[in-house]
Amino acid sequence: MKSMFRLAVAAVAALSIAAPAGALAAAAPSGPPVEISAILSTTGVASFIGTAEAKALEVMQAQVNAGGGIHGRPLHFNILDDTSNPQVTVQLVSQLIAQKVPLFVGPMTPPACLAAAGLIAQTGPVSICLNPFGHPPPGSYQFNPFADSYEVATAAVRYFREHNLTRVAMINATDGTGRDSDLAFNYAFKLPENRSMSLVAQEHYAAGDVSVSAQIAHIKAANPQAIISYNTGTPFGTVLRGLHDAGMDLPVVTTGGNMTLGQMKSYADFLPTDMLFGGQISFAPGDIAPGPIHDNQLALLASLTHAGLKFDGGYAIVWDPALLAVEVMRHLGADATPAAARAYLANIHGWTGTDGVYDFAGYPQRGIGANTVLIMRWNPTTQRFDPASRRGGAKR
Repeated sequence: MKSMFRLAVAAVAALSIAAPAGALAAAAPSGPPVEISAILSTTGVASFIGTAEAKALEVMQAQVNAGGGIHGRPLHFNILDDTSNPQVTVQLVSQLIAQKVPLFVGPMTPPACLAAAGLIAQTGPVSICLNPFGHPPPGSYQFNPFADSYEVATAAVRYFREHNLTRVAMINATDGTGRDSDLAFNYAFKLPENRSMSLVAQEHYAAGDVSVSAQIAHIKAANPQAIISYNTGTPFGTVLRGLHDAGMDLPVVTTGGNMTLGQMKSYADFLPTDMLFGGQISFAPGDIAPGPIHDNQLALLASLTHAGLKFDGGYAIVWDPALLAVEVMRHLGADATPAAARAYLANIHGWTGTDGVYDFAGYPQRGIGANTVLIMRWNPTTQRFDPASRRGGAKR
């Protein structure tokens, strides 16, 4: 299938450089907009990444419309804020069901995606979740177009092993993200190749806790060489502050959902020297070998630069999922049914995005797998995120 990024490259070029008269062939879209709703957490504990994702959708909307829109009609992303609260997510999904929309982008957090899954299980609409957690069954109305959380955990443990960091402690919240992270990392530590690795401490805390000093004291007593903490937003900041206050400057790996410039700026006073993220290859645009994926990543980077935005993970996370939603609407039209949207997505093969060539037959509900995982590192000197590993967490 033709990648939407060809449209992106053309639109960015047309908008950012002087072009001869008549170079823009696409007519301005008109008529009622084709609306795609996106449930994001633009307020609350996950707002660091939610606001970045909302900005990325603004950029995408502008460039799709600069290229003629969807069948001559303007695209409009309808941003719905669930306030980082799964109960609000349920209300918003119920509204979309009543409106009989074919699909929506989001929600963002694992608890929210889990809450949405029950509502859409029988008749849809399609939910394109924005995280690798959760494990929607093949044929369901929920899609998570990322490598599975177990594959992300395996890459992070591999990274530690290949850097001789064999004694690792883990501290996760008791919410849905934390529970899935516990399962994923415990799975990774039990793999045969990781028999030299030891999970020396495993602590938990409530996402609303303002202190984790007792849990950090237990971890410190276990003498780890590295820390795993897979919680998004404010709860993760609580862990970092606790480690800093305890004098524990160890490598810390967290979810790519924390890979935002806003968080790094907010947490600057208590970040560890080695701040790592379990991310995806689109988090390092242009780092892979030349080819269609490389070109699409650079097109994303050019789009953000043209919009005056400095790259961060929030923009990359939402980009492919939102473009997949646009692809469905382009193919099926604004009157698509949830069943048709599900069938179309489930049969996408060879669609190239920023994170790989998607094959939903080979990777049901996801489209991509372990070879798209990349461990990233925050560089406080350059104020940017750099690749710390090769694909799958292998040492560079």
